[in-house]
Amino acid sequence: METEQYDALTYKQTVSYHEKLRERVFRNTEKDFGLGISLSEISFKDANEANSWKKLWPKPEKAATWDWVRLYSEYRSRGGSRRFDMAIRRGGTLHGLCYGMMERNRLVLRLHALERSPVNNELAGKVLDITLYAADLYATINDAREIWLCDPVSPAHTRLYQSKGYSPVTNWRDDVTHLMLRLK
Repeated sequence: METEQYDALTYKQTVSYHEKLRERVFRNTEKDFGLGISLSEISFKDANEANSWKKLWPKPEKAATWDWVRLYSEYRSRGGSRRFDMAIRRGGTLHGLCYGMMERNRLVLRLHALERSPVNNELAGKVLDITLYAADLYATINDAREIWLCDPVSPAHTRLYQSKGYSPVTNWRDDVTHLMLRLK
């Protein structure tokens, strides 16, 4: 959708546009990946379940610090229409979650929280690929120019994201603030 058309939408139309867009991205990603996955927006139940993952990680440094229930509330209210939220399931089991947001100008999709289940995860090693694929589709359809993976959990996560083609962006202290992928 052209910027002028998008800017002319009412809030209700914008909400509907992004709901349909997320749904289209989910169905295309499910079809393209196969694997029997099911993608949906994150529910309160999903957020609550993901909060329990912190104590299940064998190595605490791998655990994300997100409070998924708080994020659920924030993204449903403040994030509103432009949010990108995705729950990944297979066989009814929750395997991964992601929260992100398109910037108002729709030039950047920022992914703020991304996590996979630490135990009994048949999709371990695939959750990130599924998420990045869906995010790329969502960003591309919105004519975004970049995708950012914000606040990586650890240096190991930074290296993993770099292996997927993302470039680190640092602050004045040389801390990685996010990783960026320029879209074509």
